[in-house]
Amino acid sequence: MTTAVSVGTLPSGFVLQVITACPPKDRDALAPTVAKLEKKIFPSSEAFDYSVELKKKNIGLILASREGNQELVGYLVFQRQKGLAWLHKLAVIEQERGKGIARCLVNSLCQQMKKGGCRTIVLWVEEARNPARALYASCGFEQIERLADYYGPGRTALKMELAMVEN
Repeated sequence: MTTAVSVGTLPSGFVLQVITACPPKDRDALAPTVAKLEKKIFPSSEAFDYSVELKKKNIGLILASREGNQELVGYLVFQRQKGLAWLHKLAVIEQERGKGIARCLVNSLCQQMKKGGCRTIVLWVEEARNPARALYASCGFEQIERLADYYGPGRTALKMELAMVEN
């Protein structure tokens, strides 16, 4: 299922699209597009095989694109497991960072999970990725664990958690 979403402070000229169940025809088109963007942002050792990942029923994807030409500028990959969601990947292309797109992706995930009865969102982030850590903290995530060499020698990970609050 694909849903267009309006999330608060998304900059003008951008649109979010939530994909909670990816039909094969869409998956075949999305997998290489997301993988290409990922190669620009993450080390190859952290790459997902999206042709495989998007086949999983509990994997969701939120895309941020330019309005009009649908150029992908960012994405968030999550996995839902009962009352828990894992935020696996969050990325925004360098020239669009600092505009609030990543925050809108996280807020969209929170809205989707809250509607679905999710109680907690969890993620791992590399300790050295200060802008990512600051974003997650500003969204309410709290550090709950620290694991040395998680991403490789000398690359420490922090486990962060966000409890979904009922309104």
